[in-house]
Amino acid sequence: MPSGIADAWRRQAVIDIGSNSVRLVVFEGLVRAPLPIFNERVLCGIGRDLADTGALHEGGVDLALSTIERFVAISREIGAGFPEAVATAAVREAANGREFVARVRETCGLEVRVLSGVDEARLSALGAMSAIPDADGVMGDLGGGSLELVVLNSGEIGDSVTLPLGALRLMGLTPEERIAVIDQALDEVAWLNKLKKRNFYGVGGAWRSLARIHMAQREYPLRIVHQYQITRGEANTLAGVISGLSLDSLARIEGVNRRRLESLPGAAAVLSRTLRRLRPGRVMFLAGGLREGLLQQYLSEEVRGEDPLISQCRAFAVRASRFGDTGDELADWMAPLFDEESPEDGRLRLAACLLSDVAWRAHPSYRAARAFEEVFQAPVVGIDHAGRAFVALAIHARYNGTGDAPVTEPARTLVEQAIVEQAKLVGVSLRLGLTLSGGAPGVLARTRLERSAGEVTLHMRRKDSHLNSELVERRLASVARCLDLAPRCRIRGR
Repeated sequence: MPSGIADAWRRQAVIDIGSNSVRLVVFEGLVRAPLPIFNERVLCGIGRDLADTGALHEGGVDLALSTIERFVAISREIGAGFPEAVATAAVREAANGREFVARVRETCGLEVRVLSGVDEARLSALGAMSAIPDADGVMGDLGGGSLELVVLNSGEIGDSVTLPLGALRLMGLTPEERIAVIDQALDEVAWLNKLKKRNFYGVGGAWRSLARIHMAQREYPLRIVHQYQITRGEANTLAGVISGLSLDSLARIEGVNRRRLESLPGAAAVLSRTLRRLRPGRVMFLAGGLREGLLQQYLSEEVRGEDPLISQCRAFAVRASRFGDTGDELADWMAPLFDEESPEDGRLRLAACLLSDVAWRAHPSYRAARAFEEVFQAPVVGIDHAGRAFVALAIHARYNGTGDAPVTEPARTLVEQAIVEQAKLVGVSLRLGLTLSGGAPGVLARTRLERSAGEVTLHMRRKDSHLNSELVERRLASVARCLDLAPRCRIRGR
């Protein structure tokens, strides 16, 4: 992996050898919030017998070796070169861990870096903050072999610990035995009791499976685990139910990966006992973790300081819009209509401006629906589900979508009506701006919007009056209606 950003958009590959799974992720580049262009996981279970034998599972090792060999070949074929490979708790602790690393080197020509518990916790925290830069609370990353707990102080890494509480280690224990083992480990972490009422960020495949179960149970309108939030009470109820179910009962739950069944009760018990100590204000599940953290450590401070959502939306605009990145121009032009918005509202409005040309290639009859779905389901980070709803509704309105369109119902259930109306205002303002300018950069800067006590006024110079039209005036009227004001176009000067 490079130490700088000389070639930021060169594809970067990571192989993560965990206690339960081996995963290859190929990222689009070494940028602030890279999208994965390839992501495959194989549940090898190399740490399945570690607690009993002290060694890696023989069958799991054979499957892991063949999987890694395939992953190395795929990485090269898709232009990512030789991947960076890391191993975590199982390889770190197993008596035959070094032997496994040597076999990977001999079989695949790949050097595997075995992470210490401290490094694993730090990288997982960096991965969490790659999605939420100002994360504040405790991050828990549950793998097959260990649990990493890290204090996050508004984006700064604080105390951390690695505990032998991986989901695979707890398999085969009775519920009572699991609780005793978990509590004994957590009792050693004195600082946990000082962090009550702060957020808890859950990372790891087993906990994401719990989130999916909860989504299915409540018929949640969005199937994206990243930044899915529930209350502590909801999390405790879910964990309590799952930790006490038999494998047969778990197998009947829709959407549960069959190869994760045995580890889910342990994962649920760890979540329940951890929350019992922390008593967090909210529980949020994250998709990013160690792999994203590996990339974050190579970024400059300047790049790492970028807003991940805006960085991703800006990159999309450059690649996919007709005229590149004109989002800032649109956002600045319409800003007089939003003089009372919060910084977060302004951030979401800028995201909508950057994504405003998302569906220009679609047939006009389907642009509104296509744009909504693409934005609502986009694989972006740095935005919660309510924020997704706002931006998607704004883009739907930008393409002249109606407020009661069935396609937008999932988003409308996630936000209050006032937010729906604000999103519509952003959307019709985008529609006005893009009609007035044709989407070309530099045109809007020659005009000006003004919001006064009774009017919304579009100002333009006389020499630009040809930009005005009956269609422009109709769209100015749509903006004014959203604000219960009168529309006016003023042409002045030369």
